[in-house]
Amino acid sequence: MHFVHSGQSPTLPYGLFYLATRFVFVCVSADGRPSQLLLNAQKELIRRRELSGVTYRPPTPSQAEKSPAAWIARLEARYDPVPAEDPSEADDAPSLLEQEVRLSPTIAAACLNRENRHNDAGLDAPYRLYKILQTMDTDGRGWLAEQAVGTTLTCKNAPTFIYGKRQLKIILRRGEGLFWERVKVHGEVRIRLVSRARLALGLNCPRLRGREVALPLRLLLGSGRGRQADVNAALYAAVHAGQIRGKREARPITRAKVSHISGCSKYRQRSYEKRIKMSVGRHIHILTRFSSYGLDRARIHHHLPAYKHIDYLGKINRHQRGAAYIAVRLGNSYQPPQQFTVVHSRRQRTINRHLAGLCSMGSEGSGREPYVRLYHENAAAAVHSYNRDPHTSAYWPLTEKGSHRLWRKIE
Repeated sequence: MHFVHSGQSPTLPYGLFYLATRFVFVCVSADGRPSQLLLNAQKELIRRRELSGVTYRPPTPSQAEKSPAAWIARLEARYDPVPAEDPSEADDAPSLLEQEVRLSPTIAAACLNRENRHNDAGLDAPYRLYKILQTMDTDGRGWLAEQAVGTTLTCKNAPTFIYGKRQLKIILRRGEGLFWERVKVHGEVRIRLVSRARLALGLNCPRLRGREVALPLRLLLGSGRGRQADVNAALYAAVHAGQIRGKREARPITRAKVSHISGCSKYRQRSYEKRIKMSVGRHIHILTRFSSYGLDRARIHHHLPAYKHIDYLGKINRHQRGAAYIAVRLGNSYQPPQQFTVVHSRRQRTINRHLAGLCSMGSEGSGREPYVRLYHENAAAAVHSYNRDPHTSAYWPLTEKGSHRLWRKIE
């Protein structure tokens, strides 16, 4: 190969230029795509290699970038780009991770309780998969193909990747018979999800209490190494969110009562509250003015967890700031994050009727247990409740400002 210099830039001889243009014409069609002649030549080359018994060694990474296959792939990616989504449609369509998932506080508390077990395993991981499968069932058929579920949840590039293939099989085996049933129909393995009423019966829940809570799907998918711990924290927050009945702040509840409901110890409760970033409110009941004799009598004689409380801000009496009182800590109130919203569901009433049974609904009334309210909105409501049952304590709030709330009690 030589170049002819004529005082200008070097040019390619006419014969070599003609061959180069013919080669490009053979490899690339008029619209810039790889021509059919080149594709047929590659297929013929592969067929002759198989007939002659020639083994083909794949090129090294540096050579693979210069191979014809990589070049054709780059051409196809160049001339067949992925169509961009319409920005207006993308804004209107909700994100996959922000889809709404509804939880029942009663079922969530039963699945958090480690004493409830099925197939020698806990219920928190199967219940998480149960709610994700319910979200995936957009048609409302009540079943999903096992192969499609594995493809969606075990693909590492998908936003719904939460399990490996082996771990998914383990979770499906743990929840078999309680949350779902696997059947084979027309050569296809299907996962049939049980209804909420049947699930409540399996968990020995006589009644679904509280209101349903809606939260985004990303809280059930989790992120990082503590995925299941994040999901358990979300379930714990749903238990508290279901107790809010149209008020900005829930009524006080002791940690012992929460432990009885959800089976979570006070250490696990604090861990979940810190993980989900839940705000906890303190509540205090003032007994009387402070004296050493009164404090000892409250602790020893009345067996109350009393302590010395100093009112620095003058909440009890604004004219006596810094006064000392004998106080008792009440239960805490819990405010879940803004992602948790309480929803009204008429379906839950139907489920409760199904759980109560016809016998309880007919002869014994509605089947509901007596509900006792201790904390009231104002003094009039507390007095009205105390007049009906003098043996039950009645509290009403004294103030709502500050890091803690003060309550009064009818003596």
